[in-house]
Formats: sequence, structure tokens, C-alpha cells
Amino acid sequence: MEGKANSLLTISGLVATLLFGFGSFMVDKFDVTYEMLTPVTILLTIGIVGNVISIFLSVMAFKIKPYMIAMPSDLFFNKDGNFAEEKIEEYRDGQDVDVFTDTLVDTYLKCNRHNGLQNTSKARQVKIATWFFFGSIVTIPIVIGLVLTHLPDTVKTL
Repeated sequence: MEGKANSLLTISGLVATLLFGFGSFMVDKFDVTYEMLTPVTILLTIGIVGNVISIFLSVMAFKIKPYMIAMPSDLFFNKDGNFAEEKIEEYRDGQDVDVFTDTLVDTYLKCNRHNGLQNTSKARQVKIATWFFFGSIVTIPIVIGLVLTHLPDTVKTL
């Protein structure tokens, strides 16, 4: 999931930069009397905003979510990283096998459900980010079509 979010983040950042650069070029070079200036500017703004939202959602997918594990290992190690034999023996010998098995199965299932919900949340964010990216990409051919079909008569020269 992080790989998809990373790819989307990279592409959205690149496209947003290119759209912003084209918009800056257009505002700088096109005369204010150009009839398509307002619609093209609006479409470019929509494209840039869509990409920025896509970037934001992709970054949020990287956010570390709290995952659960059925039996945390830190309980069974000392501070120096060695096994805490007394805790292992206490846990192994102090519990009824049926109670232990039932508790472990219940905990395992709860952890799987919780972790699955966390992954679903990340997948939803990446999916929404992808739709914002695609929506903003749609503006590019429209802008190009408007500019090419209504070429400005007067373009400021350098």
C-alpha cells in the first residue's frame, strides 16, 4: 500500500508542478484580453488543487497506524534483549491450556480485524487520492484543447 501511495505522491507532485508552470507561463505570456483566459485559468486551478489533495491524501496514507499483535514479544525479553525466562515459565505454566488457547484465538481474531480495518483505511485514502489525481489529469487535455482551438491573437513577447 505504501508503494502505491509513494508512486501517486511522486506523480501528483510532478503533475502539479507542471500545471503550475504552465499556468504561470500562460498568465505571463497571454494578454488579459484573451477570451479563454478565465476558463483555462479555472481549469488549471482545479487541476492543481486536485493534485494537491491527491498529494495530501497520499501523505496521510503513510501515517503510521497503530497495529495490534496477539502476543507482544517485549513481555518476554529483558532490557538487555535476552529472554526473560521467569516470565516465559510463569506464562507457560501458570495458565490452563484451554483458557490460554481460547484467549489466544480471541486475541488473534481481534488483532486481525483491527489490522484489516487499518489497511482498509489506508487503501481508501489511496483510492480517493487516485480519483483526485485522475480528475485533475482530465483538465490537461481540456486546457490544451481550449488553448489550441482558441489561439490568442496577441501573445506578449519576451
